[in-house]
Amino acid sequence: MRTYNLFFLFIFVSITFLQTQYALAIDKKLLNEAKLDISWQSAVALNPDEKVVRMTVDGNNVYVLTSSNYLFCLDRSEGKAIFSITAAAKYLPVSEPAEFGNAVYFIAGNNIVAVNLTSGEEVFRNKLSYPIQAKPAVNAQKYYFAGQDPYLHVTDHNLFQLFKVHTDDRSNVTSVIANEEKIVFATAEGRVYAMDANQPIKRWQFDTVGALEAALTKVEDSIYVSGKDTNLYKLNGENGELEWKFYTGCFLSTSARATSRMVYQYAPNKGMYAIDPNTGKRVWLLADGVEMLAENEDTAYVFDKKNVCVVMDNSTAEPIFTINLADVTAYTWNPYDSKIYIMEGKNITCIEPMQK
Repeated sequence: MRTYNLFFLFIFVSITFLQTQYALAIDKKLLNEAKLDISWQSAVALNPDEKVVRMTVDGNNVYVLTSSNYLFCLDRSEGKAIFSITAAAKYLPVSEPAEFGNAVYFIAGNNIVAVNLTSGEEVFRNKLSYPIQAKPAVNAQKYYFAGQDPYLHVTDHNLFQLFKVHTDDRSNVTSVIANEEKIVFATAEGRVYAMDANQPIKRWQFDTVGALEAALTKVEDSIYVSGKDTNLYKLNGENGELEWKFYTGCFLSTSARATSRMVYQYAPNKGMYAIDPNTGKRVWLLADGVEMLAENEDTAYVFDKKNVCVVMDNSTAEPIFTINLADVTAYTWNPYDSKIYIMEGKNITCIEPMQK
């Protein structure tokens, strides 16, 4: 049990975020040589036996989930506390967050939870009548739930089910992404479907030859599909046509990290690939790379298995700097801008490129 009540937790977190500075175990000289600087530092309130299990950037915020299923939300531009709540009972699954408008949504156990991002208050926590664990998709009028029953469930914002779609291969829906016009979802057996956002009309279908575990990635109107058949696919989001296929030689269970400039794919036992989004050709392979941190124009920041940040020049396909992150315990991919978010225990640091 957490050793302070919710009221005092908010006070504790706010004071820590705004006033406390800690000694970052990173050589600031190395940061400056890599043309990086610390933007802000903050902390979350952890119990002595509590650890961070996941760090996620979504929209304007960074989310920290702990081993006791406590969820912290911080404004990622300044590090200010937005909210902190018990997401679910310990050991129950908690999905990644999905921001839409002024709220964030996530699946906790078998409940859909919504939190207001202005007040920090929980808006609702409603139990769903069908099994679901994946991140929900949200648009202005509907929720889309990737069911394990296996259906894609579509509801209005009162959670009244409007319709559900049975997959042709009768396998679970593993991920779903949506905008106001169409939704795209993947199945465990390796199919990708696009459907009208407001009615069960299929727009297109693409079949891989292996299972799909990793969530789909969307950049502009391109869909990236990381498959257990060892291939990364780029699909035209409008018609579902294959634009290119990149062979990695490894089962892919991690989503592509994609921007308009580059596509990055982690492949177990191979490392981190950088792939040209236009041609589908390899730009570089970093054998020890395990996760992308951020991208700044032609510069990529890669976290490797030795707890080192490798700064890659995408224009030359060569490393330019390395920064020792030996004490870093959590990190995350930021697809929105060039800021890097890392944690050392309970402490959070935001690092960003120096202004030119």
